[in-house]
Amino acid sequence: MIEHHPDHVFYAVAFDGVSTEPSGRVELPVLALNSEQALVRDRGPVEEADHVVDEPVEYQEDGEGPDPLNLGNDDDDDRDDDDQPDEESDDDDDDGFDVDGELQRLEEEGQATETDSSYYSARWNPPDWHWCSMELFDESAAELWSQALTRVAETAGWEPTIRRYYEVLLSVIASLRAELAEGPNADIVAFVSDDDHADALLRRCLTPEQLSRHFPDLVS
Repeated sequence: MIEHHPDHVFYAVAFDGVSTEPSGRVELPVLALNSEQALVRDRGPVEEADHVVDEPVEYQEDGEGPDPLNLGNDDDDDRDDDDQPDEESDDDDDDGFDVDGELQRLEEEGQATETDSSYYSARWNPPDWHWCSMELFDESAAELWSQALTRVAETAGWEPTIRRYYEVLLSVIASLRAELAEGPNADIVAFVSDDDHADALLRRCLTPEQLSRHFPDLVS
């Protein structure tokens, strides 16, 4: 993909789709890739509105991840004169928030505004990327690998197996970053995607400089 798009700056590559929740089957990851140009091109008004309104609210429930559009503070920003309790004004959130105006502001400030420290934004969410699900093997080979990994988990236990599995993925993604980080893609971020363990995995995958630049909230 990189060779076929020499005019693109590829900023991220990731393994995605491996669950860390105990189950009867161990799945292989898919490979995801995105470029700055593809991110801008794929960000349409409708898709962006759906993303910025719905997804951050989901992650605000457990207090994880910043809210790129400050949706959690609607009561302060949009309804200063409204003395209604929060639970009585929930139905009015959409009316009090100017999605079009906020999207315009993001465009004017540049793409980095939304994404600098927001792991849960489209910029860092592999399913939202242009190349989001490249299979590592054909279907028959992937099935054989999955069956073999599942048998290992049944014998050795789920947690030890998935822990070893992730160590392998971390090693591979580090090698992949070293191979791809050249020319215009010198700062490419390579990581194993898993929302449940995002902080620990990002610290393992990113260089200190990348961690400080893209996710400063994770720098101790």
